[in-house]
Amino acid sequence: MREANESRTNRDDAMGKAAAARATRDDDVSAQMRRMLERLEEQRHYVRAGAEHNANVNEVAYGGAYASVGKDFAFSAERFRETFALTLTTSDEERCVFELEGCSPAFANAFRRIILSEVPTMAIEKVFVVNNTSVVADEVFAHRLGLVPIKADPAMFEYRGEGDAANETNTIVLKMHVRCHKERNPDGTLGEVVNRSVYSNALTWCPEGSQLPEENGAKYSDFKRSQKEVVGDQELGCVHDDILLVKLAPGQEVELECHCVKGIGQEHAKWSPVGTCWYKMVPEITILEPITGADADEFMKKCANFSETHKCYACEGKGDKKTVKVVESRGCDFCIERVRELTGEPGWADKIAVRKRKDHFIFTIETIGQMAPGTIFKEAVKILASKAQNVLSTL
Repeated sequence: MREANESRTNRDDAMGKAAAARATRDDDVSAQMRRMLERLEEQRHYVRAGAEHNANVNEVAYGGAYASVGKDFAFSAERFRETFALTLTTSDEERCVFELEGCSPAFANAFRRIILSEVPTMAIEKVFVVNNTSVVADEVFAHRLGLVPIKADPAMFEYRGEGDAANETNTIVLKMHVRCHKERNPDGTLGEVVNRSVYSNALTWCPEGSQLPEENGAKYSDFKRSQKEVVGDQELGCVHDDILLVKLAPGQEVELECHCVKGIGQEHAKWSPVGTCWYKMVPEITILEPITGADADEFMKKCANFSETHKCYACEGKGDKKTVKVVESRGCDFCIERVRELTGEPGWADKIAVRKRKDHFIFTIETIGQMAPGTIFKEAVKILASKAQNVLSTL
């Protein structure tokens, strides 16, 4: 009887130990799963900027990618409508900065590419040279004129086809006639040189069409009415009047006529409405382990105290209890690069990291004055929506 009781007790102890072992394993598995899910979340949302390379740069947004862990992160129109946000940061006549949040890098890059190459503007396409005795060749001068930004609303004009005649709805005519000479003083002597430098203000608008004489019975334009009736009170011409076009010597002369048409940057850069357009992912400085004592002094020396006005980080406490605190999580252009380089030194990669949000972008548009930056972005949105509608109509 005693042996049976002892056997039963040993069996119960063994079962208890086995249950405890299973519970421990379950806890270990749960902890591993929790760490894996945290790692997956970081991979989905952040690019980690290291000293030598960037990690987690790929975007995984297709169905079934995380099915093994019971997650579905495929793109959803409903989720996009809930999470997308646009916040305007700064804006003026030629530059604006705004933030796009809750969207894929593909959306941000689509806007960038459309703004650069598909938003239409007006630009000089044809140059009819009547007389050019300057040292600049006709072809070089025509190319230079083509890059001068034209002040005109492209929405008021139509595209001009290859065989279409120039008319008031598809062409803007500008003319130039400048001669460099020395003024004659009242006493008959020669004075200062006039028109040595020719600027873009020498290009004047011809609302009635081409001023060139007919050649072989053909006109250079076929305006049915004044172009002022088309554009209203808008004055057409160059965006900037102080662009240097050519330098002349006394006796040299330039007479020509320019025809401006509507186009897009995909055909030629002169039709691009922006000088540049770019975006960057929002950075985030994250302290992974407390930075204290001597490490805090080293961090502040290398990444924070390079300028008296730099306020992205601060130290709390004294001596060994001194601890680094992040005041501005986004950092700045100066300290982010310093922190990134610091992570490449031994021991620092486990203490601090530079991460960048994959779905949060700072977008910058710098125009050349033809259109307001806000107008350019709205046009890009319309073009992207039109592309999406065309795709849907073909399905």
